Amino acid sequence: MPKIKGSFQKIFASERVAVLIGRLDAFFIKLPHLPKPVRLFISKVIPFLALIFGIIGLLASIMSGFFLILALIAMDFTVIGEILSGFVLVLLDTLFLLKAFKPLRQGNAVGWIYLFWAEVLEIVNFAIRSFNGETNIWLGVGTILLSFYLLFEIGQFYVYKKTEDAQAVKPPVVKPVLIDKHEV
Repeated sequence: MPKIKGSFQKIFASERVAVLIGRLDAFFIKLPHLPKPVRLFISKVIPFLALIFGIIGLLASIMSGFFLILALIAMDFTVIGEILSGFVLVLLDTLFLLKAFKPLRQGNAVGWIYLFWAEVLEIVNFAIRSFNGETNIWLGVGTILLSFYLLFEIGQFYVYKKTEDAQAVKPPVVKPVLIDKHEV
């Protein structure tokens, strides 16, 4: 069985991804900044908010999955399509939020990157809801811009740390030594 531990981080929060996301910082650095104590407070609270919204998202995913099953039983393909897209997006968003909790608590930028991906999923979700006419466009755009602004405001408080697996040194291989009974 292949070892997949750390694969999630390698895909979504590698150093290469961090550099790409860092390019967006050039835009946000030009905006006015919140006072440092406010940014520090937000960075201390954000892990718990990610955990709370992750749990809420998990509950929403369970409910959405239940409605998806009902739509499958009713064979209503329009409802299936709408619920399925929402189910997948909420489930992925929940995964990113829950995965972000521990690294954020440790001051690891990997958690911050997971929050970034959760916000990207919110953009996709917003685009789908806007296309279906289910949301206020100005409120959605304002919320997304505010979310990214706050996210980049607290980015300086997190340092990219490699996973323990990447830093772990393999133990030396110990070969058994055969002792001949006659030599002793």
